[in-house]
Amino acid sequence: MSDSDRQRREPRVTIGRRDFFKVYAAAGVAVLQGCRRRDEELIASPVRRSTALPGASVWRRSICEQCGAGCEVEVRTVDRLAKKIEGLPEGFVNRGGVCALGHSALQELYHPDRVTEPMRRGASGELEPVSWEEALEAAATAIGAAPDATTVVAGAPSGPLLGLWRRFATAVGAPPPVHWQQADAVVEREAARAVFGESTRPAYDLARADYVLSIGAPFLDGWRSPAHFAGSWAELTADRRGKLVQIEARHSLTAANADDWLPVRPGSEGFFARGLAGLLLGSGTVGEEERAAYERLYPEAPPDLAATAERCGIDQTRIERLGAELQRSRRPLVMVGGSAFDGENGVAAGAAGLALNRLLGAIGREGGVFAGVDFGFEDRVAGDAEPAMPPATLADRLIGAGRASVLVVAEADPLHGMPEFKAAFEGAATVVALSAFFDDTTSRADLVLPIQTDLERFQAVEPDPVRGIPALLVASPTVAPRGEARHPGDVALALAAAAGSALPWPGFQEAVEASLSDAYTATRADAEGADALPASLIAGALNARQFVRRTTDAGGLVGTAEMRRAPAGSAQVGEGGTAAGLPDPAAMPAPAAPEGVESFTLIPFESVKLGDGRGANRPWLQELPDPLSTVMWGSWAEVATEDADRLGVRTGDIVRLTGTAAEIELPAIVLPTVRPGSVGVPVGGGHADYGRYARGRGVNVNSLLDPDRRVAGAGAYARSGVRVRVERLRRPRRAERPVIYGRGLRQAEEIPVGWAPHGGEKA
Repeated sequence: MSDSDRQRREPRVTIGRRDFFKVYAAAGVAVLQGCRRRDEELIASPVRRSTALPGASVWRRSICEQCGAGCEVEVRTVDRLAKKIEGLPEGFVNRGGVCALGHSALQELYHPDRVTEPMRRGASGELEPVSWEEALEAAATAIGAAPDATTVVAGAPSGPLLGLWRRFATAVGAPPPVHWQQADAVVEREAARAVFGESTRPAYDLARADYVLSIGAPFLDGWRSPAHFAGSWAELTADRRGKLVQIEARHSLTAANADDWLPVRPGSEGFFARGLAGLLLGSGTVGEEERAAYERLYPEAPPDLAATAERCGIDQTRIERLGAELQRSRRPLVMVGGSAFDGENGVAAGAAGLALNRLLGAIGREGGVFAGVDFGFEDRVAGDAEPAMPPATLADRLIGAGRASVLVVAEADPLHGMPEFKAAFEGAATVVALSAFFDDTTSRADLVLPIQTDLERFQAVEPDPVRGIPALLVASPTVAPRGEARHPGDVALALAAAAGSALPWPGFQEAVEASLSDAYTATRADAEGADALPASLIAGALNARQFVRRTTDAGGLVGTAEMRRAPAGSAQVGEGGTAAGLPDPAAMPAPAAPEGVESFTLIPFESVKLGDGRGANRPWLQELPDPLSTVMWGSWAEVATEDADRLGVRTGDIVRLTGTAAEIELPAIVLPTVRPGSVGVPVGGGHADYGRYARGRGVNVNSLLDPDRRVAGAGAYARSGVRVRVERLRRPRRAERPVIYGRGLRQAEEIPVGWAPHGGEKA
């Protein structure tokens, strides 16, 4: 038996529930009363009472919150120190899988550049350590002086914590918070509302389909829930049972693994979907009910095959073959995401792609599309507070409030996501940042409040509804927190109390438990009510307290497969509802290139390494070669071989990309798989700060984006469709050479890697 197998056979040792509840309640009260006693002092006692021998491995369950997927993981701890993260085999979403970002959460926990104490900008202009009492008082005073001009920016995924920030904003008299999230999440909800009648992200039964058409959705690259979709894709392709076709301008990891890849012109995904619908409608294989439902959405005739091929830049025979294969398949499925939502016509393009599922009869059947449902614990915690606002409202808020504005940013980095906000940020009177690191936003804050990372905090997560089954996942802290870091929910409650608007819970855990208790009570009172849980989930509980204990001990509340359903508005859409007569992407003009300038279409993309940039401060991820370009430790520009020959560019050359807002310089990687006329650049690099491993490394492609370009019908910024000029500058100097796996590797001493695994000094 191997050491790893022997370790896994050892029983898990966890903190006793009663001990932990006492500890966490005491921690919440300590924050509210301004006590500076550290969480590690409070939690150390029950941890020390563990029966594990010194040096023995103990596996503890946790939840990865690096994105909104909600993967369940288990953490190997030795002497109360986290050593290894692996996917929980029985995890609700991930079934044992975990991505590179999830593995790297250990380096987030033990990062040498962590913020571990409150800080305030002094008269010298530098941030100086202060007590929690001083920091909370200063923040509360600023909010109390201008509540109407206070903007809360919350980066937490949808769920109880976002609900708490909504409740906080209402309590202190501020407008609804801005939910800082990925743009395609906002656009996807609007597209789903238009087609399915529900403003939720759809659930795709990928594993049980036999033919999957993915329009722009890079589900193997990190989109939505990479661990879940990777497992589903493995089931789809087992024994060559199913086929995957990727429709996307960029040769992504998903496109590289697909059975067929159609590199459509950037921004033409919606036109392609409408043209494909024309082929299906003319084939005679579409049922009358499906045809009627689709034509209520799109009364106008779709474009013909020739027009579709010309607009999308794809040979007609390939489109015809795709249409024929869809007609022959028994359980076809169309997934839409990523680049389809990124343009100014993102809602229209996404709706056109989702509507193909109506035409194929894929709504609510095996291997089809289901509603993305949850238990609604965000709203339960939020109470009567208004819904959060989309990211694009932030700029308007800051400009409107002017110098009287107060900005509270929690677990988000808007300045890196949209550098054009810099002037508006500097015009704010007070910026309060809740963060574990000095990212681009935090480094410019007036007050910095340190928060705990995933493994240090109590967790209550409603995962991304990729399975179509509701769930609320709960986990206790895995290790003691570092320094004076607090749970962001506890900080919100303490800040509300300091502002004279105390909420009815001493801590975030108590808020979650109260919402569980309310859900139990509502179900007992009216099992059919809108606020009720399925009666089967509360069966066996004698009272609310017992139900809460059973739920937290079990690691959360998970629905059953029977709760998966088709979108509620499916039968009514198009019959006088708001979704009838959708904007037709086929009727929208193609974007024109600037006259007299050879420009390229910029394709910003999220790599599996850094995601949206949150992983840039971890050397494990920086050292990880990109799966396609094999670049490490930096940014790069993907240039087509045809374009590179014309421009005289070779791999490694420094090129300049010039847009209307800014220009960036970075090394080029010449690839034959890049569509001519486009240039791809990963997001996530170019941080002004964010610690020693991310500071000044790579470029921030977000600086090329135009903040005035919005997705029509959604409060999101349009990332695609930006035109840039590409020019070769020179061969790179030694310090600028791209680190390419197996070639061009710089000297090891030039790359800052390695540290002590327990948060000590660099190794």
